Amino acid sequence: MSTGHFILILLSGLGVFHGLVLAAFLWFYPKGLTTSNKILSVLLLILSFRIGKSLFLEFVEDVYLQLIFAGLASLLLIGPLFYGYTRSVLEKSIRFTYRSLLHGIPFLVGLAFSFFINKEHAKTIPIPVFVLLFCVYYGHYLVYLYLSYRQIQKYRAAAGGADAVVQWLRTLTYALAALWVVYVLNLLDDDVPYILGPILYSFIAYGVTFMAIKKGYIDALDAAKYKTTPLSEAEVNQIFEEVKRLLEDKALYKNPDLTLSTFSKALKVSPQKISMAINSRSGTNFNGFVNQYRIKQAQALLEHSQSGESTIAAIAFEVGFNSLTSFNTAFKKQLQETPSAYRKRVTQT
Repeated sequence: MSTGHFILILLSGLGVFHGLVLAAFLWFYPKGLTTSNKILSVLLLILSFRIGKSLFLEFVEDVYLQLIFAGLASLLLIGPLFYGYTRSVLEKSIRFTYRSLLHGIPFLVGLAFSFFINKEHAKTIPIPVFVLLFCVYYGHYLVYLYLSYRQIQKYRAAAGGADAVVQWLRTLTYALAALWVVYVLNLLDDDVPYILGPILYSFIAYGVTFMAIKKGYIDALDAAKYKTTPLSEAEVNQIFEEVKRLLEDKALYKNPDLTLSTFSKALKVSPQKISMAINSRSGTNFNGFVNQYRIKQAQALLEHSQSGESTIAAIAFEVGFNSLTSFNTAFKKQLQETPSAYRKRVTQT
């Protein structure tokens, strides 16, 4: 291996390694917007896989065709993940439902195709079909990048300027757009080296990390919640009381798809104002506040039913959780014990 090849591998590999380390850090980072951090963590994992595939393709001979198309399939997940990250940062208390998983269907189709394809199949597929596939892969990525950028611009217009949230999301948008340009140029022009993508990713990974640390972007996202949503104390109290009324009188917490938009439509108040009222009066975010009602109702059901009458899962779904895992997590976070341990303790006393 020549010195030049070694330097290229080192530069490219450092970016992949850094992306993986950063993904692990964000997954377990307890501050800021934890949901957003986890989405960004998964996005970094997928990006690192995509760039790692490029390294193998550049320096390893006879790479499996399945690996090449699996790398292309990852493009169908990068866009939706960044779009989800953008929404989670801008909306703060966003709640993802099963409908959100529909964004991942193209990726699953692309991944299934990557397992199916082999050299024999590739020889029988016409060139125009491959051109169409590449347009779908890279076009899908670009569409979600545009949707994300449009969300950022809407937020910027409402905020009346570019605050830390806008600056951070714009930085990530430009970084992902730069990667898209480099890989597309490589497809269109043989003079653009394929290794340029991994090298660019390394510079982006370290550069964006440096900016995030220097300007404190990750923690600032949570701190900038209500800068553009001014409300008087009387308005906050009124909105909060209306939200409580809907939760208590109509038991809206039992709706597993309950979101800020649900209250926004019922009260004719923007989601941002409702979120602000809940946070300022309850000391927790929207999901945490709604879960308090769900856990309280779950406690009552656990206390007044024998272990054989209703399963833990049945109670979880009855009070509004859409999975047993989320119920167990929320219950333990609020009461410092699991639902089964709680039932056992209260029924034995």
